[in-house]
Amino acid sequence: MTSHRTAWIVPPVVALLAFTAGCQKEAGSSPSPAASAAASAAPAGKLGRATLRGEVRFTGQPPEMKVPAKRAQATDVCKDKQLASDAVIVQGGKLKDVLVRIAPKSFDGRYEVPPAATVDQLDCMYVPRIQGVLSGQEVVVKNSDRTLHNVHTYLGAETVFNEATAMGSPPIAKRLPPSGIVRFGCDIHPWMRSFVVVTDHPFFAVSGADGAFRIDRVPAGKYRLEAFHARYGLKTQEVTVTDGQTLEVAFSFDGTEPEPPENQGELQGLW
Repeated sequence: MTSHRTAWIVPPVVALLAFTAGCQKEAGSSPSPAASAAASAAPAGKLGRATLRGEVRFTGQPPEMKVPAKRAQATDVCKDKQLASDAVIVQGGKLKDVLVRIAPKSFDGRYEVPPAATVDQLDCMYVPRIQGVLSGQEVVVKNSDRTLHNVHTYLGAETVFNEATAMGSPPIAKRLPPSGIVRFGCDIHPWMRSFVVVTDHPFFAVSGADGAFRIDRVPAGKYRLEAFHARYGLKTQEVTVTDGQTLEVAFSFDGTEPEPPENQGELQGLW
């Protein structure tokens, strides 16, 4: 099944301050009154009638995904299901879990923030492996396992937040920095990883098990299209979209790509 995201119809919304390394706001913090006032005057982001759809191919020899050694040796419920790592999933030459988006800062205006996205700790893995959210969108982290986890998130080398999620505890609701790739980990179970890509517009999607993706309601224009995989990094291409068009695009990885800085060493020593 194709995994896709749909753009939302837009009234003006709360402005999101530009994130810089020197002035990062704490996750979950609210915008200042000045920022909110500025947002009320911001124009609505444009929507169009074009569609970007395609697939992500894998042409090399994918690494064998095995059960992480520390999972097999666990002393809690994590040992009950011996699940292989989900770091690289290739089926029929197609690559799953690639986030495809139009590059950030490609559009003026503000887009309506959708309901909260969910990250679940399920079977001692994070679900989903990767997803996109709109700047300002809330992310809810829940623990569906009968064991203790913690949620340790990073933007680059910097911690965004780090909180425990005990069995049966209420979900944690956070707003992430307004741009970037945020890595989710668990210090108790180090094989657990997930990624949330924050973008200032809603034109993104994640490739499904068949490698397919679809982005709807794209405005006409010339854009840089990005495809990010947490093991193989970033690929880009330039596209020109006309109104009402369905444009077919494809990305290809071969397994020789270097690890991206957002996810160094995930498979090192894993088994």
